[in-house]
Amino acid sequence: MPSFVRRLHVREMMDDFSIADDRLVRALDELRWVNRLLGGYAATMAVLAPYLRTRRGQVVHLLDLGTGLADYPEHIVRWAARQGLDVQVTALDANPATVAHAARTLDRRLPPALRARIRLVTADALTPPFDDGTFDVTMAAMFMHHLAHGDAVRLVREMRRLARDGLVVNDLHRHPLAYYGVLSLARLLPVSPMFRHDGPISVRRGFRRNELEAIARDAGLPAFRLRRHRVFRWVMTTLGEKRRIGG
Repeated sequence: MPSFVRRLHVREMMDDFSIADDRLVRALDELRWVNRLLGGYAATMAVLAPYLRTRRGQVVHLLDLGTGLADYPEHIVRWAARQGLDVQVTALDANPATVAHAARTLDRRLPPALRARIRLVTADALTPPFDDGTFDVTMAAMFMHHLAHGDAVRLVREMRRLARDGLVVNDLHRHPLAYYGVLSLARLLPVSPMFRHDGPISVRRGFRRNELEAIARDAGLPAFRLRRHRVFRWVMTTLGEKRRIGG
């Protein structure tokens, strides 16, 4: 049985920008059903939805860092439209092939009025090309586990710098049950080789509570809320009710 005491720092195939063919496209598409069925969207919306409802009648600007397929922005603008809310999302990713596929997917899946609410940007999430306080909220969903501690700290600092109201981080809880669950799904289901390779590694690159608290502390967050959600998810946020680090 592998040890889950420390984070795994093995490179995922999705981190290899030289892979820009159907292997990447299929793996990105598979992440949509993973996020839907395994609670990814629900975890982010548990924090974001109450905040957005308080901003009714105003335009809310969100930044999604490491957006991948931009399926989180798609989910958010669809939800906001049903609620009669005006949410505009800038979706940023460093991989040009990923951004290109996200654009094609959004063009196909969204009606023009909703598609216009999502702007795709190709840029490094650690050096986003925006001024301080450009957005109301910054978010990172299923992205931070790709980063080592130092870069995760840089990411949270940038998220704090860019957000007027707060940030939301949604990522994996490193746990043996999560690991073996994903490993079993990857072996039993007809998933892509990239998902079969990356899924279990992603879990082992996830976080324990103390590791997220250390990232928040080293990034200079004065206060935050950290909660576990199903299925093996953490959400760390500075929106809404706040508490001191370690509280």
